Amino acid sequence: MSNPPLPLTERQRFWLAHLRRCGTGSLGAYAAEHGLSAGSLYEARSRLRRRGLLDAPAPVRLVRIERSEPAASEAGTTVHARITLGNGVLVELAVDPEHWPALLAALAALP
Repeated sequence: MSNPPLPLTERQRFWLAHLRRCGTGSLGAYAAEHGLSAGSLYEARSRLRRRGLLDAPAPVRLVRIERSEPAASEAGTTVHARITLGNGVLVELAVDPEHWPALLAALAALP
């Protein structure tokens, strides 16, 4: 028979509430925006994960991105890339530089 979990302290509830509001965003940016110590926020996340109160981080999956030179007519307007996904699918595309963050976020979210 396992022991029931201990109740959370007020401080643990404080950090858990902040971590849930932050969600999957940057802890450092969230801490700065809310006047919190980033180190304390990271430490609280680690402790609360060990207690099973927060989900474990998703495994990191890397994709290889190779940059190629754009054609002269496209220079400065797009960036060409060849992306090999984890399942071996090769994707080649031209992307406006302002769309790179959204593209990389979408790639990171792939199963």
